[in-house]
Amino acid sequence: MLGKRIREIRKHKKISLVEMGEKTGFSSSYLSQIERDLISPSLSSLRKIAQILEVPLYEFLKEDENKEVLIKKNQRVKLELPDSDITYEFLTPTRLQGDAPNMEIIYMKLKPHSWSSEGPSYHAADECIFVLRGEVEIHLGDKVYLLVEGDSLYIREKIPHRIYNKSNIMAEVMSCISPPVY
Repeated sequence: MLGKRIREIRKHKKISLVEMGEKTGFSSSYLSQIERDLISPSLSSLRKIAQILEVPLYEFLKEDENKEVLIKKNQRVKLELPDSDITYEFLTPTRLQGDAPNMEIIYMKLKPHSWSSEGPSYHAADECIFVLRGEVEIHLGDKVYLLVEGDSLYIREKIPHRIYNKSNIMAEVMSCISPPVY
C-alpha cells in the first residue's frame, strides 16, 4: 500500500523513476522495489522521497480516500422507539456499521404537534437542521425559531435544543452533525 501510494504521487507529478533516483541518490531498482511493496524503506528514505515529491510524509500513509458508501433507502439504519413521535433514519454510515464517518446526516420524521425529545438535548458537535417538509419550531436555549420548508438553522456545539412540529402534517427534517455523536 505504501509503495502504491508513492508511485501514484510520483506519476501524478510526472517524475520518472530515473529522475527520482538521481534526486534522492537511490537506485531506480531500489525505488521500484519500494513502489511494488517488495521492500520497506527506512524512515529517512521516506523523508527523502517525500521531500523530492514535495508532499508531507503522512501523505504516504493515508488510507484510500475513495471509499464510497452507498446506502439504499431500504437499507438505512432506522431508530424508532416505542411510544415515540419521531423516527430517525441514518443517511450516512454509523460507527455501529464499522465505519467511522466524519459527519452524520439523519433524516427525521416528526408526528404532528409533537416534540423531538422530552427535554432539550445538546452534544459536543455542530449541527445544521434543514426542513424538508412541514413547519417546525426549534427551541434553542431561550430562543425559538420558526422554520418552514427549505429553511435551515446552524447550531453550535453544546447549545441545548429541541424541535417541535407545530403543524397538522408529518414534518420531515434533515440534520447534519459533525463530528458524529451517535
